[in-house]
Amino acid sequence: MSFNEPLQEILLQTEDLEWVEKSLDGLSHKMLWRDPVTEASIALVRFEKGSGIPSKHKHASNQFMFCLSGRYVYLPTGTTLTKGSFYWNPKGVVHGPTRAEETSVLLEVYDGPHYPERPDFYDNDEDAR
Repeated sequence: MSFNEPLQEILLQTEDLEWVEKSLDGLSHKMLWRDPVTEASIALVRFEKGSGIPSKHKHASNQFMFCLSGRYVYLPTGTTLTKGSFYWNPKGVVHGPTRAEETSVLLEVYDGPHYPERPDFYDNDEDAR
């Protein structure tokens, strides 16, 4: 396909994709789409029961999450995502830590890059993308 041709439809069967482990224990993802220019992305993320984000952090873009299954809690506020919950965290808002009270699968969308700088809970730059 050349750059002059129109875009093609793309269909992914998410069940056929492997979960990719991140350096944060208990977190894995299936990347569905990423824009190489803006770094916007859409992914399925899975937090195993008892895992979560261990510290406060903020994002460099808006974060949107739709809970497909589980129970995922923002500890300081008690905000709890359960099946069917939609969560929006505006760019720059400090939030967390979090914990999955049940294994939780979330559809996560960023409209730009994830972090202004790599958080200390990841041990490599790729996991912070």
